[in-house]
Amino acid sequence: MTGVYYSFDIPAALHQQLKDYMTGGTDDVSDDGSGSNYAVMFNLLYSVYSIPNIILPFFGGAMVDHLGADRSAVIFSILTLLGQILFAAGTSIRSWKVMLLGRTVYGLGGESISVATSAINSKWFAGKELALAFGINIAVSRLGSVFNNLISPSLANSHSTPLSIWVGVGLNTLSVLCAVIIYYLTKKGEKECQQYGHDLIQDDSTSAELTVALLEDDGLALQEESTIETSSSHIDSVQENDSNEEDAAGISPSVSDQEQFSSTTEISLTEENQQQNPYPNLIQVFSQVTKFGTMFWLLSASCIVVYGCVLPFNNIASGLLLERNYFTDPPSDCFLQYPNQCTGGYLAPSDGNPSIDQSGTSCSYHAYNRPILPTSLHLQANVSNAEWDKESYDYDYLSESDVDCGDPFWADACTADFCAAQRRATELSGRVMSIPYILSATLSPFCGHLVDRIGKRALIASMASVALIAVHLALALLNCSPVYPLLGQGLAYVGYAAVIWPSVPLTVSEEWIGTAFGAITAVQNIGLALFPMIIAMIYNYSDERYIPNVEFFFVACAAVGTILGIMLNVFDGGALNKKTQ
Repeated sequence: MTGVYYSFDIPAALHQQLKDYMTGGTDDVSDDGSGSNYAVMFNLLYSVYSIPNIILPFFGGAMVDHLGADRSAVIFSILTLLGQILFAAGTSIRSWKVMLLGRTVYGLGGESISVATSAINSKWFAGKELALAFGINIAVSRLGSVFNNLISPSLANSHSTPLSIWVGVGLNTLSVLCAVIIYYLTKKGEKECQQYGHDLIQDDSTSAELTVALLEDDGLALQEESTIETSSSHIDSVQENDSNEEDAAGISPSVSDQEQFSSTTEISLTEENQQQNPYPNLIQVFSQVTKFGTMFWLLSASCIVVYGCVLPFNNIASGLLLERNYFTDPPSDCFLQYPNQCTGGYLAPSDGNPSIDQSGTSCSYHAYNRPILPTSLHLQANVSNAEWDKESYDYDYLSESDVDCGDPFWADACTADFCAAQRRATELSGRVMSIPYILSATLSPFCGHLVDRIGKRALIASMASVALIAVHLALALLNCSPVYPLLGQGLAYVGYAAVIWPSVPLTVSEEWIGTAFGAITAVQNIGLALFPMIIAMIYNYSDERYIPNVEFFFVACAAVGTILGIMLNVFDGGALNKKTQ
C-alpha cells in the first residue's frame, strides 16, 4: 500500500511543477499543452480516478468475497502498476489524454486494493485488535504519501517532472511483488492447516461460532440438514444459557443466536455452489447492499464529507500553501527599477534589477514574498542558448503563469531569482503538507489500539468533524502559521480513520464484509469525484485563489460531518461505541 499511496499523491506534491511543465508558459492547456484551464485539468486527474470507483468497488468487493482477498490484491496491484506507467508516459510526452487514461486505470485498482486489504484485516483480526490492525495498515499506507511529498518536489526541481513520476512506477512494481508474496504465504498457510486437520477459523466470540463449537463437541456435523434439525432442541437450550451468560458480561449481539446459526448453515450449504460458480451474482450483491442498515449508510455519508475535508484538501494543499504562506504576493507598492528587463541570471543587467518603492528606496520584502517579474519581455534565442524551450519570448504583459521554471530561459537566464524562490517554496510546502500524513503514519496504530480498548467510535468520529471545522476556519481567516492547523488536521484524520473503517464489520454480517467495504468505498468516491471539480470551479470563480472560499467549502463539509456524527451516536445501539477487548 505504500507504493499505491505514493503514486496516488504525486500530482498533489507536484502541483506547481506540473503546471509549469504541462502549460509550457501559458495558463491554457490541452492534449499538447495548450487549450483549456489548467485548474480543471489538474483536478480531473483526481476525478477520473474516483468516478469509476463509484461503481467498481461493488464489483471489487464481490470479487474479494468470491475469489479471495489475497488473489484479488494481486489483480488490483497489477492494475495500479499499468495505470502509473500510462500516467508517467503521458507526462513525458505532455499528453493530458494519456495522463487521464493512466489515472483512470490506476483508479480501477487503487480503490479496490484497499477493499482487498481491508477484507484481509477483517478476516485475520476479527475480535482481536481489529482497529490496531487497520491503524498499522493506514500508517504503512500513509508513509507512501509522506515520502512522496518529501521526495517528488525535490526530484522535479533537481532533475525533471517526468522523472519524479517514473519513480512511482518503481514503487508500484514493488507493490505487485508484495501482493504476490501475500498470496503465496496465504496459500501456504492454508495448505499447512489442511495437512494438520485444522480450519482457518477466525477468533470470534459470536454466538454463531459458539454454536458450531458445541455441535462439534457433541459429534454432530453441519453437512447434513437432517442432522442439524435433530439437534435443534439441544442448540436452543445451550443458546439460552449462553445468552444469560452474555447478558451478565455485557455482550449484546445484534442478531439472535438462531439467526446467526441459520446464516452459518446457509453459508456451509452454499459453499459447493460457490465453488462451481465463483463469480459474483451481481443482482444478489446489489440486493444485499440495499438491505444494509441505517448505521452503515450513516457511516458511508460521513465518509463522503469528512474524507472530503482531507483527501481533496491534500490534492491542492501545495498550491494553497504557496498562495497563503510560502510564495505570497509582493508588496503592492513595489516595482522593478528596470521593468522591461530580466531580474536574475546572465541576461539581467550587470548592476542588477532591484525592487524599489515609490520613493526609490529598496522594498522591504517578507522572506516568503514572491520576487517581482518583469512587466514585459521581447527576447530571441540564438545558437548560444539553443537549450531554451522556445525560439522567442515576446510578452507585452508578463504574468506568473507565463513563467516555466523547467525552461532554462527562465530558470537560468532571465528570472533565476524567481525560479530559485519557487523551488524553495514548493519543497517547503511539500514538507508542511506532509504533517497530517506523518501524524497518520506514526499515531494510527496507537490510536487503533486505544479504540479497541475504549470503543467510543461514533463519539470520536463526531469529535474529528468538529476539529476539522476549526482547522479550515483557521486556514481561511487567521494569519497564522499553517503548521498548527495542519497538526489539528492530522490528529482529526488519525482519529477518524481509526474508527470509521473498523466500524464497517460491526454493521453488517460477516459473509458480506467485503461487499460492505466495497459499497462504502464506492459511496466515498462520489465525494472524491465531485469535490475536485467543485474546488476547481470555486478557485476559478475566486480569481484563481484558494483563500478563503475553497476553505469555506471544506468548513461546510466538516459541518455536515458533525451532524452525521451526532446521528451515529443517536442511532447507535452500542455496536460502535462498545469495546472489542
